[in-house]
Amino acid sequence: METIVFTDVLSEIEPFREELEAALLNKDLRKCKLPDLNAIMQPMDGSLAIYQKHELTDYILGIEFINELLGSIAIEQIGHHAGLSYVLNTYEIIDEYLVKSAAGEELSPTLGENIVKIKEMFAGVTKAINKTTDTPEEVMQDAPSGEVLEDGTISDFINEVNEGLESVEESVLDLEADITREDLINLVFRVMHTIKGTSGFLGMPTIGKIAHRTEDILGEVRDKKRILGPDVFNLLFKSIDTLKNLIEQITTMVEGGSPAAVNVGDFYRVLDICIDGEAVSAPPIAAIASEPLTKETEVAAAPEVTKTATETQKQKGSEPAKTGKIQEMLKVPAEKLDELSGLVGEMVVALSLLTQNPIINEIGERKVTSQLDHLDKITESLRDKVLGIRMFPISTVFSKLSRQVRDLSVKSGKQINLNLEGADTLVDKSIIDNIYAPLMHLVRNSIDHGIEPPDERGSKDKTGNVTITAQHLGDSISLSIADDGKGLDADKLLDKAIEKGLAKPDKDYTDKEIFNFIFMPGFSTAKKITDISGRGVGMDVVKKSVEQLRGKITTESEKGIGTTLILKLPLTTSIIEGLVVSLEQSRFIFPILDVNQTITPESGDLKGFQGKSNEFLLLQGESVPIVKLYELYELEPKITDPSKSVIIVVNVGTKKYGIMVDDLLHRQQIVIQNLGERFSHVKGISGGTILGDGRVGLILDPVSLIHELYSKKEEQA
Repeated sequence: METIVFTDVLSEIEPFREELEAALLNKDLRKCKLPDLNAIMQPMDGSLAIYQKHELTDYILGIEFINELLGSIAIEQIGHHAGLSYVLNTYEIIDEYLVKSAAGEELSPTLGENIVKIKEMFAGVTKAINKTTDTPEEVMQDAPSGEVLEDGTISDFINEVNEGLESVEESVLDLEADITREDLINLVFRVMHTIKGTSGFLGMPTIGKIAHRTEDILGEVRDKKRILGPDVFNLLFKSIDTLKNLIEQITTMVEGGSPAAVNVGDFYRVLDICIDGEAVSAPPIAAIASEPLTKETEVAAAPEVTKTATETQKQKGSEPAKTGKIQEMLKVPAEKLDELSGLVGEMVVALSLLTQNPIINEIGERKVTSQLDHLDKITESLRDKVLGIRMFPISTVFSKLSRQVRDLSVKSGKQINLNLEGADTLVDKSIIDNIYAPLMHLVRNSIDHGIEPPDERGSKDKTGNVTITAQHLGDSISLSIADDGKGLDADKLLDKAIEKGLAKPDKDYTDKEIFNFIFMPGFSTAKKITDISGRGVGMDVVKKSVEQLRGKITTESEKGIGTTLILKLPLTTSIIEGLVVSLEQSRFIFPILDVNQTITPESGDLKGFQGKSNEFLLLQGESVPIVKLYELYELEPKITDPSKSVIIVVNVGTKKYGIMVDDLLHRQQIVIQNLGERFSHVKGISGGTILGDGRVGLILDPVSLIHELYSKKEEQA
């Protein structure tokens, strides 16, 4: 390389040389604290960028080795004094060679040869330490210092590590499906390297050691010294799980709780297995991909995850379309957004009270009306913006499910393909936080009960498919979990329901009604209890969890073809569109999502049953039972004749029901308020709100209301 190049490099590197010398001179190596290493690593990173710019291979090797040394010091793998001595000596050699190169002097031995010798000396030190280090099975983190607690550093660290681990987990799943993806190896390596360094600076050596050992294995994979086989993937997943547990432990500490000890022994046992395997002279990754899979590899193979074109483009490293503007990001605690959302809700209520105030309505001044309309538009826009801030892509849930399906596939001995569709669908944070557990249980049931073992799938493909689809449907979101397994056996389910006293032997049930029995407490047809499912618990909890989110779950199945479970959820759980109705002096609200249509029936459309008149409404050739709300809540109605009332038609499962009320008042945005324990016994009511006239309106849950009414009738019969 020409002398002029080294002269340029020497000029560019000068500020970093001065910064490094100042950092080393100002530090007492015998008392050097972990955060002090940051002052040394910064000039190292700056100088590395310059060496990379000029493609100086030996110098890059030297700086990367210095960073490796600093990382080992950070996680207490070697002592500060010895480690920083290596750092100083190595940098002095690099600096000396740079000056000589700029002066045109010959280098003998070469810089690369000197770096190799120092690395060999360092390897001997770490090897001795590794032999004397006894890693405990369970560990407790050191409590974070007051300084990092006060300035919020620990919160940033926890959030960044959690985000990084989610990204790593998804990348490892994709890498397991396509081991030629070197970009994913580099991504996982970078995240582990960042976790290692940051945890060291914050005084969390256990996290640093786990990340460092994982990084070592990934480094061998990157350098083509180790094959990406089942042992490496097992290590990566065990590392992710262990780091998540350690981060959860720190979170509990920060929140003032009593954290449980974390078992790190499992990670090190998997690490030992990985290290004991062949790790040298491995063929290039591209060559590995062309080799046939062994039986052992097939058993541990991951499910294939099919993604949308947009997601695939992101994973392959494609750059997003350039907008010409970089968006600035600001981190805001979730509770502040919750407070803001609550205030916007109160603002909606206050505006509703104002616009429906009789005094305001009597003014009749056009200017006042115009200003109120303008305020209403601003409030609606503000509400939409706040709700938009709380919206997140459901891909965060999907990535967790991908990992679980991979593990369940291996555990069950079934080959499973997981197909994800609509991962970019935006959902409120409250839905994101609460929907994972129900979805996970439904997926577990699809794999355990739905998908048959390979030798029982007959003419089907031996690999089973589970497809999870998310999509917007107006003001709601639809989530479906479909499998191509054996489907539900309606006869078998009905026999089990009769045996448990959930169904009557002499009654005819539709398939839809029979399928609903799987959501009854303790209902299970599993012949064998496994650690995946089959204990007769869970599906009823799933239904309750979905209903708590103001959602519904339905089942579609065809024997021998497969089963689909469909969840319909609101986009947000805090503000809904509601239909306000009156019943005597009371006010009730029907969520718009539950309303099929409203109608004031003609006398000829009403039919009787068993001597009772006006019990059914004929609607498009279908008999719709009329539910008299005043009977359920023992109210005195203004109207008892259905032909003079308003019928709110709702869907409950596959059936329609008409709920009779006195009058339909208006449609408005409803801010949902919890009624508390005092009203928890009132059936069919899911919450309350303050209406524009200042009255309390009760939000109806038509599904539980219908169930309550008809269960009472069955008891009386």
